[in-house]
Amino acid sequence: MTEIFEWVGSVCPAAAGGTWAPVDHGGSDRRFWRGSGCAAGLVAVHYGEEKAENGRYAPCADFLHRHGVRVPAVLAHDAPGRRMLMEDAGAEDLWSHREETWLVRGELYGKALAQLARMHALDLREADAGQVLCEPFDQDLYFWEQEYFCGHFLGAEKTAAVRAAVPMDIQARDLAALPRVLVHRDFQSQNVMVKDGQVTLIDFQGMRAGLAGYDVASLLFDPYVALSTKERGELSDAYAALTGREDSEVWQAELEACARQRLMQALGAYGFLGVEKGKPAFLQYIPVASERLAALCEKNEEWQPLARTVREAARNFLS
Repeated sequence: MTEIFEWVGSVCPAAAGGTWAPVDHGGSDRRFWRGSGCAAGLVAVHYGEEKAENGRYAPCADFLHRHGVRVPAVLAHDAPGRRMLMEDAGAEDLWSHREETWLVRGELYGKALAQLARMHALDLREADAGQVLCEPFDQDLYFWEQEYFCGHFLGAEKTAAVRAAVPMDIQARDLAALPRVLVHRDFQSQNVMVKDGQVTLIDFQGMRAGLAGYDVASLLFDPYVALSTKERGELSDAYAALTGREDSEVWQAELEACARQRLMQALGAYGFLGVEKGKPAFLQYIPVASERLAALCEKNEEWQPLARTVREAARNFLS
């Protein structure tokens, strides 16, 4: 991959001759290198062709940056070569602070939600005109997430029984009918970087029209981090206060439905990445994600049958 460093030197001569160290980042087909020496403060990225949205990262970053959302600046983008040079947002994320006291973590989570609220307030029509949006969250996309969950986590043999027992189709329809905002799409602890007490959002290339509750649920029910019920409540209230969503029953209903939906999507992803993509590290998150989904299902009589099935699938999946 020396070509990418030669390219960096051509677009940023001051960084020529810098040292680059690979950075492991999630389950995508992207590769990252953090610069040091004369390349300090920079990150080089090469992305594959697996996901078309990766090519939208640079215009998405530009759009969010221009509107005051804290994201890394893209300093150069070679679309044909599928490579970018970006500002380094730091080596720590919210996940890195998971063992801190709630006094410390709560402040960082509050800052993350403030950036999210700023993103949610942006004009969807302007974003659409700027061609920075993926397909919107509509009934078909919610349905696809549910099928992803059934196919890669529950298993095909359980799908018909689960769909007959719980109102998955109704949830997809009801969520699709709610007012949409500009959403991040993968707003979890490893996509919020922390540097000098400030937070920066990354991995927003899948942003689209969707529900605020989906993003907030992605953070509050994140399987990578343990949050207590009290802490989740504080963060939910903080977001509601930032956005004028203090109609608690309506907001809570949206948040819980989105949390079920998001956790189904996450479990499908862990199954897909862990087995089909040969990345077994993702399997370790199945017990936490499945228990959180089961606990949410138990709160709603219509969804209670899924709780038992999810727990059984988790046990079978890891046996």
